[in-house]
Amino acid sequence: MESNIVDMRRLSQRQKKDGHWIHEGVVDAKTCRENGGKSSFAAAASLNFPDEWRRWIVESLLLRVPERQIVATLVENRFDPEVSAAEVAAAVAHPYVLAARPNIHRLRKLELMLDAHHHVASLSRRSGVIERRGPISRTEFLERYYSANFPVVLTGLMNNANALTRWTPSYLKQTCGSAKVEIMAGRNKDARYEINSQQHKRSIRFDEYVDMVTNGGPSNDYYLVANNGFLDRPETRPLLADLSMYSEFLDPTRTNGQIFFWYGPAGTVTPLHHDLMNVWMTQIHGKKRVLLVAPDQTHLVYNRVGVYSDVDAESPDDSQHPLFRQAQVLSVDVEPGEVLFLPVGWWHHVRSLSVSISVSYINFAFPNQFTWE
Repeated sequence: MESNIVDMRRLSQRQKKDGHWIHEGVVDAKTCRENGGKSSFAAAASLNFPDEWRRWIVESLLLRVPERQIVATLVENRFDPEVSAAEVAAAVAHPYVLAARPNIHRLRKLELMLDAHHHVASLSRRSGVIERRGPISRTEFLERYYSANFPVVLTGLMNNANALTRWTPSYLKQTCGSAKVEIMAGRNKDARYEINSQQHKRSIRFDEYVDMVTNGGPSNDYYLVANNGFLDRPETRPLLADLSMYSEFLDPTRTNGQIFFWYGPAGTVTPLHHDLMNVWMTQIHGKKRVLLVAPDQTHLVYNRVGVYSDVDAESPDDSQHPLFRQAQVLSVDVEPGEVLFLPVGWWHHVRSLSVSISVSYINFAFPNQFTWE
């Protein structure tokens, strides 16, 4: 609610310059309805009341902002008080809004249930902590973390992985340097680089990219990310022999399209988002800092597009995203040789603290397909 008012006030700066809506006093929407709201609405329509403000009125009503407060905000933004009251009255009575109210009520009930769930969960000693575990059995992992939808850092599982010692820049160039790979580039010029990822794809020889990372210093401008199919290429598949397949937890017979390679300089950031399935993230080289928010706080992260949050998890703007103040943000640094289990639906923001190579897997030995719309 607060963020909507802030957004629309910013939007109104253009309209204020036009100086069209001069006012004195506030007219209550209920009074307007009782005293000929239809004629007032016709007058409002004749003034070409902006559609973006009508959308804001409806959203505010569905968020249960009092009608008088909505009118007052419109008047503060230099709309005529009678026109403002008429617009609110028309929105209140509109059949689309009347049809939406029961669905908003059900959504709000779900949010309150999630709040209750989180409050009860916070009583646990596990709350607010990402555990680090040494050797763990398949059964305990399934019962305590996978089926419980709870993240964990596992240590010691990668001790026999050749990648930990072999994957230097020179080794990568020697093994598959001639391969053409797809990277994301030009990210610094686009605040929505993850959402607009299709616009940032660039094809390059892998050895050239290795040199970029080695010599370029900290940067978020380019990154070789998971959706590039890197390890599915014939030229790069030899690298799979250096990896552990974790047969206790993963299905080693399913590797095509199930294992993903991440490689980039210090400073690369994947903004706050959630995945559509469980992910097994192994850290081969360098260190990453991961910020996590549980799925039961989804209504606090301003998820307006796909799987992405509008919030900068490292530096949230309270004026734009006030609800995020209520979210519990967990932080964990993942070191070389460690595995981070990222459960489905958990929001996470990832920053590389140094040149970083990670490999993630989704080929779990347990069910890992879910329906999303």
